Amino acid sequence: MTTSNPIQIILNENKTNSPMVNIDIIKSPMKYEILELLRHGEMNFEDIVENTKKSKASISMHLRDLRKEGIVNYKADLTDNRKKIFYLNSDFLGSINTNNTKTLKKDQTKSLIDEFIEKGDVEYIILLTHTCKSLLLEFGMDISPVLQKIGNHIGEYLFSQLKDDDLDTFTKNISKYWLKNNLGELTFNINNNIEITCTDCFESKDSAIIGKPSCYLEKGMLEKLFNMYFNFDLNIDEIMCYSMGDGKCVYQLQP
Repeated sequence: MTTSNPIQIILNENKTNSPMVNIDIIKSPMKYEILELLRHGEMNFEDIVENTKKSKASISMHLRDLRKEGIVNYKADLTDNRKKIFYLNSDFLGSINTNNTKTLKKDQTKSLIDEFIEKGDVEYIILLTHTCKSLLLEFGMDISPVLQKIGNHIGEYLFSQLKDDDLDTFTKNISKYWLKNNLGELTFNINNNIEITCTDCFESKDSAIIGKPSCYLEKGMLEKLFNMYFNFDLNIDEIMCYSMGDGKCVYQLQP
């Protein structure tokens, strides 16, 4: 069985080569160990060497690299000016240990979302997801694929409540659900393709203008609803969005 080293994700606001996404991925086992020590408090050079059981030359090299990247810094030890006290100069966002990963089965993930919705917590799960999205965007992290996947799960659950053999009735059921849960006002234009317009969109109406679509949760919900209705996969694109400076969100679905 092969093993891989844990990975740390660091928000490094001191980077100068990437003004938009200030994220460092730390894969080096030795740097990982040093940062784990510093994550729990400041530490002088000698203590780092003692805790890692590595040579002074090796620790010095890794600390130099981390300082060069702006991830750590040091200050003089007030009790002994010959010593340096090192500390994290960046924010720890999380870590991934691929050797100790527990994966939820697909039906387990679905049942968790179903439980939320069955309890009438649709607005809560959307608010929670939207809040997490906003916080992660502050760190330059784009989780749009995750949001769309969550939207797919919600759409799959909603289909059993909203489905109808008549397409016009089906779209009316979707519109009523959106209004009831303060998700926005939907209108449908159905010809060779399906065009869906959402005004007062819950996901982007109050968002900053970033020049690209941002409604991946809603996109995932609508995508799954219509894929299940027609029983085949449709391509969905958001061609207008509040976050693009438009006064509405518009989706196009086509085979």
